[in-house]
Amino acid sequence: MRVSNEIEIFDDMPIPHRAERHSYPFPELDVGQCFVVECEDRKHERSVRSSATRWNRDKELNRRFIVRRLPNTEFHVGVWRIS
Repeated sequence: MRVSNEIEIFDDMPIPHRAERHSYPFPELDVGQCFVVECEDRKHERSVRSSATRWNRDKELNRRFIVRRLPNTEFHVGVWRIS
């Protein structure tokens, strides 16, 4: 460990796996279930969509999710597990 400008610098620290941090309950969904997120803005909505895309890319889990904006709402999106 070294200190540079009051910030510690570490050697050989493992990078945490991204899937270990769960902002949304993707792993708990069964096929046909969904969860709803109230997004503060478009950036938050893009974050939800990006998370779903990352989960869709995990070939080992073989799960598929879709994200849709809920009708008659401005910033509510639903995330459905479709397979």
